Amino acid sequence: METRRQAFRLEQVRPVAKLIACDDAHSTSMEPLTYCDRLATKRWGRYIAGIEETAFRKALLGQPPGAALEIGCEGGRWSRKLADVGWSLTCIDVDAKSLAICQSRLPSARCVLASERDTTLPCADGSVSLILCIEVWPVIDSDWFLPEARRVLSPNGLIVGTIMNRTSLRGLFVRTRERRNQTQERHYPHSYTTWKRERLLPNGFSICHEVGYCWFPVQRDSDSPVVPLFSFAERALQLPRLPSLSPYVVFIARKQ
Repeated sequence: METRRQAFRLEQVRPVAKLIACDDAHSTSMEPLTYCDRLATKRWGRYIAGIEETAFRKALLGQPPGAALEIGCEGGRWSRKLADVGWSLTCIDVDAKSLAICQSRLPSARCVLASERDTTLPCADGSVSLILCIEVWPVIDSDWFLPEARRVLSPNGLIVGTIMNRTSLRGLFVRTRERRNQTQERHYPHSYTTWKRERLLPNGFSICHEVGYCWFPVQRDSDSPVVPLFSFAERALQLPRLPSLSPYVVFIARKQ
């Protein structure tokens, strides 16, 4: 997911059902799998998903079902959980095949194909109660996302999102590697503390929940048997309580 470069401006809404039919080789015998589906089968993927789901479920506490927007939905991993409890979904992604899988899994959802050049969200002002932007790094890092999120959210609406934290050992390592390899520095562009102070709060949001994770040097798709040990160590050392220094941060922000 760290390599995905996504942005969204849906000036012309493009329903995915009219653009692509899912022709996965396994579609006749089994449900096709997206990248995130495959990550969920790995030990590190399950660990990360568990932390993100805790924040996701915390955001739903006391929230009556309404309209939600999932950005970078892939196969609808979070939207399916919302649909099960009565939410109305708009799901957007830049990958047409993954979006077709989402549409097949959630026939009632409004699935919209986005472009990497897009910079607005496909929703009317004040029309959604919840935005999910989980592991969609280029969107959360963009200049346009928070003003757009404020525009489309209703009063007291929530964002559940994740961000890479430049002020972390993992961030330092990745940026040093990118410089050494003379590649574009595209990961960990912001300090979480600075992003919160200079972007989130000025756009009229407050933080309701923040947890750090991914402290140990493990690949996103790792299935190493040491992963449970690393995840135990994170909890035992109370590292999730240090979001300002954590490599990844999952947060819930409320529109004021």
